[in-house]
Amino acid sequence: MKFFKGNINLKLFSVFLALLLWLIVFNISNPEQKGSRNVELNILNQDVFSSENKTWEVDRETITISYTVRSNKASSVKASDFNVYIDLNDYSITGSVPVYVELKNPENSASIQDIVARPSVVHVSVEDLQRKKFTLTTHRSGKEEDGYVVASIHTEPDTIYATGPESTIGRISSVGLLINVDGLNKTTSGKGKAVFYDANGKTIDSLGNVTLSQEEVDYTVVIHKKKDLKIAVNATGIPQSGYSLESLDISPKTVSVSGNESLLESINSIDLPPLDISGTSSDVQKVYSLDDYLAKGVSLTEPNNTVTVTARLKKNVETTEETTTESKEESKSTEESTTESKEESSFGSEEGSDGKPSIKNSSSAEKKASVEESRQSTQEGKASVTENKSP
Repeated sequence: MKFFKGNINLKLFSVFLALLLWLIVFNISNPEQKGSRNVELNILNQDVFSSENKTWEVDRETITISYTVRSNKASSVKASDFNVYIDLNDYSITGSVPVYVELKNPENSASIQDIVARPSVVHVSVEDLQRKKFTLTTHRSGKEEDGYVVASIHTEPDTIYATGPESTIGRISSVGLLINVDGLNKTTSGKGKAVFYDANGKTIDSLGNVTLSQEEVDYTVVIHKKKDLKIAVNATGIPQSGYSLESLDISPKTVSVSGNESLLESINSIDLPPLDISGTSSDVQKVYSLDDYLAKGVSLTEPNNTVTVTARLKKNVETTEETTTESKEESKSTEESTTESKEESSFGSEEGSDGKPSIKNSSSAEKKASVEESRQSTQEGKASVTENKSP
């Protein structure tokens, strides 16, 4: 332990002296060391295929440059010191084009040597150039304020041209705008960048070799007020004899529409023509197309544009003269029976002076006989009615 703790200052000085000697020797010898940089690839004579209405694409954008350099210059070497390029005039039927490397500053040639490009050859694809016209579509994100609805979205222009390799243009199914309508409650205008979509409706993020006739497109989002309206309809005509209207079913009973706020304030229902049930003996159903009965400037907010109206009929209960007469006679008989019961209840017995029961009301027997006579008269009248109806 004393060995490590003793003469600490001398030991530190020895380490410092060793480092200094190493630096002196290193700088005097100035050895070579290897290095590399990724350098952007430049393209010369890019319009060589334009006259043939063709386009080209290189399989890479950067080239790795390896080199050797003196130690004292290693830290100063940058990618910008190299000019790496290909010349499309060197294009061959195989698609291979050689890569060239130059030092931009010739003064560095003494310190930077053994320059090698990896890869030394790149592949260039050449194919027909296509220019295709697309109708601009619109896509929304977010939700407008409650009580309002996006009535329409207009773009200017409504078509756009895409130019690029035939195979790449073939990947594009549509070109459109993605517009944020979150919280909107009034008509809004703006600018948007066109987006490519594939056949599945998904965005295609990178198509660097495709150009558009214009990058930004003007748009206008038209916002309308939303309101629920009742469906108003009646039945007309007289059904077949013995039948009557039981109910009128409407499905749906209300629909959601949109339009100018001041216009909607004056509308509370959608009036449909009456449903004719003349001469019918069964339910009548009709499907109305609401588009034919909406006020100008009003549109439906839902895709369903029809209303089904059903008139339900019922058969009336038949009554005959005989049934009516019998009912009246039975009613009369019931009244007479009630009267008889009341009269009988007025009879009572009381003891006379001789101790024997005596009749309380001497005229009760006469009243009972009158009731029997009235009942027989009723039965004779009923028989007379039946006889008159017989052929």
